[in-house]
Amino acid sequence: MKLEKFRSLSAHQRAMVAIAVLLDGHEAELYLDNDALAGEELAKAAKDFVAASPEFRNILAGDALRRALEELQSRTADVKDERLQE
Repeated sequence: MKLEKFRSLSAHQRAMVAIAVLLDGHEAELYLDNDALAGEELAKAAKDFVAASPEFRNILAGDALRRALEELQSRTADVKDERLQE
């Protein structure tokens, strides 16, 4: 399974793709294609997930969502620390 497109996305975009795949793996590509800013890119990333078996796809998407959320939380904590130091 190729996930280069998915890995090249921002943490926010990776979270969106993972959520869409978890909600409906087969339709995730269609949902994401409607995004006004990065629909085509998000849909292509979701397409890579859809190629996997449902069991593997859900495990992978769940892990990807967890990692993306951890990255976003870490960035938020860093920004808060910077503001407190000012």
